[in-house]
Amino acid sequence: MKQLNEIVHNSSKEERDILLEYQNIDVTKLDTFKVLGVPIDNVTADEAVAKLFRVLEKKEAMHHVLFLDPIKLMRMRPKKALHRITEKAGTILVEGAGIGWMSSGRLKERVTPVAIMMDLIRLAELKEFTIFIFGSKDENVERVFFNLTRHFPKVRIVGRQAGHLDRQREMRVKEAIRKTGPDIIFIANDFPEQEVWIENNTGFFGKAVVIGVGGALDMLSGADKKSPEYFKSRGLTWLWRIITRPYRIQRFWETFYFILLGIRERLRKH
Repeated sequence: MKQLNEIVHNSSKEERDILLEYQNIDVTKLDTFKVLGVPIDNVTADEAVAKLFRVLEKKEAMHHVLFLDPIKLMRMRPKKALHRITEKAGTILVEGAGIGWMSSGRLKERVTPVAIMMDLIRLAELKEFTIFIFGSKDENVERVFFNLTRHFPKVRIVGRQAGHLDRQREMRVKEAIRKTGPDIIFIANDFPEQEVWIENNTGFFGKAVVIGVGGALDMLSGADKKSPEYFKSRGLTWLWRIITRPYRIQRFWETFYFILLGIRERLRKH
C-alpha cells in the first residue's frame, strides 16, 4: 500500500481543476505516427486522458487502450500474428523508452499505465464513471481496492477479481462485467495473454474503455519490487526483466533485433 500512498501524495494534479484542463484540450488535433508499421498516438499523458474522457462521455463502442514497449512492438509489427490487435485498438500509447529513441525524438513523452490509471480514477470520481478491476493476485487487488477507496471515497468500483482463473470462474467474471456494465475496465495480466483475452471477450465489455495495464496493479500494491527504481523511472522495466531472466532467450534476441532496426530507422531518417 505504500506505493499507492506515495503516488497519490506526490501527484500535483490533486490541486488542479483537472476536469477543466481535460475539457480544454482539443483532441481533434492530436497526432499519430507509425513505428515499425504500428500506429502510435503521439500524446502526453494529459492528452491521452482527455481523449479517453471524450470516449467515456460519448460511450459509442468498446475502446481498447493498448500500451507498447519494445518487446510488444516487435511482436505486433505487420505480418506478425498479433498485429491484428493493433488494428483494432482505439488508442495505442508508448510506455517503453526504447520506442521513443526509435522515433528520433518525435514522441512527445512516454505514458505509463500507472499514470493513466490514476488520472482516470480521479476523473471517474468526479464524473461518476464506474470501474471494474481484473487481474494480478487476490492480495494485490485487495490492497489496491482498499487504498483507492480510502483516497477516493466517491469512486465507484463495481467489481474486482484476480486473474489466472479456471474456466468456470472466468465465465462468472465475464458475466459480472457484462451485468455491471462498467465505464472503465482495468485488466492486469501478462503479455500477450492480456491482449488476446481482451480481443476474445469484447462481447462482454459493452461500451467500456478497456485498458490492459500489465504489472501496474502489482506496482500500485507495492508488490512489484523486482525492478530497480532506475529502470522503472526510465521506462526500462522490460529490459530489466530480460537481464534478470536470461532463460527467456527469445526476448533477448527480440531486443537485440529491435536495437538493430532502431539504428537502421535513425540512419534512414538522417
